[in-house]
Amino acid sequence: MAAGIALAAMLLGLWLPSKLVVSTSPSLDHRVFLRLDLAMEREKDRGEYLIFHYQDSDHIHQGLHQGNDLLIKQVGCRPGERLLVGDARASCQGISLGTQLETDGQGRALRHFTYDGIVPPGKYFMIGNHERSYDSRYFGFIDASQFRQRALPLW
Repeated sequence: MAAGIALAAMLLGLWLPSKLVVSTSPSLDHRVFLRLDLAMEREKDRGEYLIFHYQDSDHIHQGLHQGNDLLIKQVGCRPGERLLVGDARASCQGISLGTQLETDGQGRALRHFTYDGIVPPGKYFMIGNHERSYDSRYFGFIDASQFRQRALPLW
């Protein structure tokens, strides 16, 4: 019995670290996430944390490990929902998703994504929790094919 418990603890110790993600970004309310498999055919829920590949992220990853082009954000607006992004504000189904800033934390001008309509099939509008989060308010829709995993907040 003790050997079985020791073996289980050892296997958990080997498995768990590979499933944890620690985020130091202030754009999220949580710091530690459990990476989970992603059911591609399932519609993603608003508020769900997803890990996705974003190619045009060089300026937000300066100083980080090369090839680190994954972001964690929440689904802010889903396919078929009404999205309005303009006049420095964003809302989905009439619910505020925050405002767009003119400059980043280093004073560089930010481009703004603008949209007024129904989110197209297979597209998602992703948001962070912090007002300075670099998210879909600036870079636009994320295609469902870019999602890699779900992120379950632990802490």
